[in-house]
Amino acid sequence: MELILRNAQIHNGPRVDIAIDGGKIAAIESHIPATAQNEIDADGRLTIPAFVNSQLHACKSFWRRLLAQLPPEVQVLPPFQAAAHVKRLYTADEVFSRVDEVMQLAIRHGTCAIRLFADVDGDGGLAPVEALLRLREKYREWLTVQVVAFPQDGFATPETEKLMRQALEMGADLLGGIPWIEAGTAAQQHHTERCFALAQEYDRDLHFVCDDIADPASRSLEMVARQTLATGWQGRVAATQCAALAFYDDAYAAQVIGLVKEAGMTILSNSHVSLIATEFPERQPWPRSITRVRELLEAGVPVACGQDDIDNWFYPFGRNDLLEVAQFMAHNGRFAWNGEVDRVLPMVTSTPARLLGLDDYGLSVGAAANLLVLDAPDWHSAIQFQAEKQVVILRGQVASAAQRIVATAGKLR
Repeated sequence: MELILRNAQIHNGPRVDIAIDGGKIAAIESHIPATAQNEIDADGRLTIPAFVNSQLHACKSFWRRLLAQLPPEVQVLPPFQAAAHVKRLYTADEVFSRVDEVMQLAIRHGTCAIRLFADVDGDGGLAPVEALLRLREKYREWLTVQVVAFPQDGFATPETEKLMRQALEMGADLLGGIPWIEAGTAAQQHHTERCFALAQEYDRDLHFVCDDIADPASRSLEMVARQTLATGWQGRVAATQCAALAFYDDAYAAQVIGLVKEAGMTILSNSHVSLIATEFPERQPWPRSITRVRELLEAGVPVACGQDDIDNWFYPFGRNDLLEVAQFMAHNGRFAWNGEVDRVLPMVTSTPARLLGLDDYGLSVGAAANLLVLDAPDWHSAIQFQAEKQVVILRGQVASAAQRIVATAGKLR
């Protein structure tokens, strides 16, 4: 055996030893009598499958660094107006440098797979796509990286579709879409249809951002669900935010949730970003902006949450830590009492793993050895105290460790 993790506390289960060999979990037993080249004593700490981050608008990360290079009159513009000026500073090398830091944070905080969005538009061109594809290759030995070509500014000009095609031909894994920002129902429907047409032409899955606004008149989620059914793309479509769903009347909301379920869609609710990014009226009280997570779950719709943004014009914080993201979901979804915090754990592990198609994911013999040891006895405590990531194991290798690794032939520090 290459590695044995001893005295690991399984979520809602026993304490076990976990043997790892060839990048896979070779055994899970109450005690493994064999020894390994390297051994780690988890000492009763919670051990879970590593996190899966199913959405991150990566090329926008740490945007303030670029904003600081622009003239003072640009720096004081509202964020969404300043964004276009920032994107014009993009080069593939510059984007690569910023997102490389994001990837290091992902590893440090125990992420084994990540879906990175690259804006595709006239301002940034294809520099974000090129950079993220290079990062996908750089980190291939450590984690799964999927690159999404994302038409952030919509399909208002023919140039966008041309760039999207080029991004797919360069090797982008998925198509993104954001129909709700288009002006009017016809333009939103056109945006949705173009995304599905490209997905069918290039055989790609789709990941939309829908209705990121506190407005019951914003109804792109229904458009996407109906188009999924019409094209036979069931099970290949995700939608993020869907904040307007919380502002629909109950009857219409139930109808849309039913369509989403029938379409086999996964919904992402990045609740920390929704609290800041969703548009609010000028006066308080501000409305709640998280989508109907509980009703979606009760209907059998898979719900996940991801980092979404790190220090950009949508969200000014973030450290690419899904334990922090999970804490926001526990609060905003009110998953707090009677053990309900356990409902959040799949949102950052098994549910996004299924969305990303990670067939060998999990804590079972034969699964890829992507494990996270948290300095806490259980998931509730991990959320409450934002527990330190004691050990991160990715593809069978120790990627990060706060604790000494004991080797049978000596000591590794």
